[in-house]
Amino acid sequence: MKNTCLLIITLLGYFTVNSQITITNATFPKVGDKLKYATLSGQDVSLDMLTNAGPRAWDFSALNRGIKFEESYLEAKSGSDASTFLDADMYILNGLEETYIKSNDTKLVALGLGGINPIFNVPLAIRYTNLPTLRQAPLSFVNTTKSESSWNIALPGNVFPDTLLASFPAGFRPDSVKVQFTSESNGLMDAYGTLTMQNQTFEVLREKANVLTSTDVFIKVGFLGWININIASQFGITLPPFIEQFLGSRETSEYRYYSNDKKEILVRAIYDNNEQLREVTFADLGQVSATENAIAKLNIDIYPNPASDQLTIYTGDMEDGIYLITLGDINGKVVYAEPAKLGSNNNKSLDISKFNTGVYFLSIRDQFNQKAITTKVIISR
Repeated sequence: MKNTCLLIITLLGYFTVNSQITITNATFPKVGDKLKYATLSGQDVSLDMLTNAGPRAWDFSALNRGIKFEESYLEAKSGSDASTFLDADMYILNGLEETYIKSNDTKLVALGLGGINPIFNVPLAIRYTNLPTLRQAPLSFVNTTKSESSWNIALPGNVFPDTLLASFPAGFRPDSVKVQFTSESNGLMDAYGTLTMQNQTFEVLREKANVLTSTDVFIKVGFLGWININIASQFGITLPPFIEQFLGSRETSEYRYYSNDKKEILVRAIYDNNEQLREVTFADLGQVSATENAIAKLNIDIYPNPASDQLTIYTGDMEDGIYLITLGDINGKVVYAEPAKLGSNNNKSLDISKFNTGVYFLSIRDQFNQKAITTKVIISR
């Protein structure tokens, strides 16, 4: 916060702001809008962010290909989970997932998720415990922004393998395990100028945001109720290795470019703490060529499928990390869960011998809720 204040003072001391662009609520999406985007891995493109202040001239002509997708904004009452989000004005339909939104003249906030959850591939409604800000206005050089979000997944203890549950001290075997994902974004409108992409040029305002994403784990133990694993030592609990590994936080920097002429955020580039570009999402202005599907690119393979007793996950070029593996039945009930360390070309075997024959959905989610994969599995004997 101190560094942000110093930067604001410096910028105000050296630059006048009378003629700079202002982003108004005219850029807020409304019911009936369909915003078009594309996304690329950071390995596939290089962008020169230039310095802060301005005026600057960004040339992002390289953003002309990617995995294309759309955000459709629809009336809240038409959503499949409208009864869970009675306070919503509209929702975004992205694939089969619904993000419910409440709007006013200065903000768009997300209330939660509904529809078909892409992780478990079943109907699921989740309300945020902290509501993230999706858009705010007016914005001008050098406004600050802030957004916080959190939501959780609770799983019964009996879906975890006995080998993992046995690693808890006697008397502290959990009845349930809750994984909570939180994110905090602190931004500064730090630059302005023109941005050229797909043969068009826009006057833009740039936001640079520091984003901290964290994962916490809670266990529910008898009369003690829910215990945050981070303070488990106060109750004499020694953390099992699989729980310790799943905890963590990740810091990234995001550059977001806004124009008062487009409802799409023109560019959103995510950098890791080593200043390496990880991912970029940008507006499809009608001149983007489509590339391969993102999940196919991860090269995840499940075999054999159908399977009877043993299932093997081949991870291809998956980034090394801790992931939550879950197996859900056709009704959306989770029957198996396991945090596991996965990485490039690293096989993981699952014992499925105790499950009934039928159709299941195997899901893999990274510990920071930034990557997720779901695939259908058939158990047959």
